[in-house]
Amino acid sequence: MILINDQIISPILVESIQELNVPVFKQGNRSEMLKALKGMEAEEFFPLITEQQKLLTNSESCLALLESYAPDSVQNHWAKQLKDKGTFRQILSSMYPDYFYKIVSLDELNKISVEDIPFPVVIKPSKGYSSVGVYKVKSADQWEDTLHKLSTDLLLIKNIYDKEVINGESILIEKWIFGEEYAVDGYYDHDGNPVILNIFKRLFQDEYDTSDRIYYTSKQVIHEIYDDILTFMHKFRKIVPVKNFPIHFEVRKSNHTIIPIEMNPLRFAGAGTTDLGYYAYGCNVYKHYFQGTSPDWEEVLRDMDDSIYSFFCAEIPMDISQNLIKSINHQSFKKQFQQILEYREIQATNDRTFAIVFFRSETMEELYRLLQMDLRPFITLKEIEHSRER
Repeated sequence: MILINDQIISPILVESIQELNVPVFKQGNRSEMLKALKGMEAEEFFPLITEQQKLLTNSESCLALLESYAPDSVQNHWAKQLKDKGTFRQILSSMYPDYFYKIVSLDELNKISVEDIPFPVVIKPSKGYSSVGVYKVKSADQWEDTLHKLSTDLLLIKNIYDKEVINGESILIEKWIFGEEYAVDGYYDHDGNPVILNIFKRLFQDEYDTSDRIYYTSKQVIHEIYDDILTFMHKFRKIVPVKNFPIHFEVRKSNHTIIPIEMNPLRFAGAGTTDLGYYAYGCNVYKHYFQGTSPDWEEVLRDMDDSIYSFFCAEIPMDISQNLIKSINHQSFKKQFQQILEYREIQATNDRTFAIVFFRSETMEELYRLLQMDLRPFITLKEIEHSRER
């Protein structure tokens, strides 16, 4: 079963749904791709959700539908537990007893004493999406300035994201984890066994960067973290006993220890970026999940070339209002990439992403160049008319 939102939709997902012939509930129907899919009514769809039912979403906004139509389902129970980053930290406390975190209200955040905070830390909404409102605070002298930036972000996103996706009423303060960061798509099968579908590595501009601009994968990336990820998924299953459950999660590897950053339930990498695995090593995550299969990772690594496969998430800068944008120069932007595998123009009212680019590189040099690139030259703003005094 699939809960699907049409704001940002993967064409590979649509093709897979048509081949798999699984029940679909469509949230919105503006997309031409969605119109090609046969969807069920809520009264037909949600009563079919049982403990053993396979359920996938393509957007976190779909989780609100579970709360509305299937509030007592096992899927909704664990989705709420894992989606809330504060609750997620509480669940993990038995695995990481020495890990510092604190959950506060927005009012409490502004009153907290900096003497009680073991810097460096990260602050972010307990319910969040992408890297919106996520800040690293290195020392006490940066605290007030960071709180101001967070408050500004929360004001700017009020009319962009649903409360179910980003909610700034509860804030998580947690230890900053040093180390390299990885993103994983996977699921637990009908017996609760972990299955890894995708492994990506996150690229940062500097130690303060929290953006989602570039993730990449390669033979080296998979080799360096696969065994650690599988071990973590086995341990996690002991405290979260899910079955037939898809997840997207991000971890950091610090001193040979895997520490999760977040766990996103009932979906894979957002905005269709999970399709990077399709281009890098032929992994269709949708088919694997619904057919209960797994990539043959030994064969995958044997057959992969030495290229680097990446996605670039092109976002409108936070200081530019979406209402003021006249156009995006997609043709000029495309020229910044040496070998594009697929270019997806995004037109979503509830997301600042304007394009997802899947591309291949021979070295990391192109990725570092793109990581530093200013996107403003590709954005044309509307002319603001000023009335003349008469």
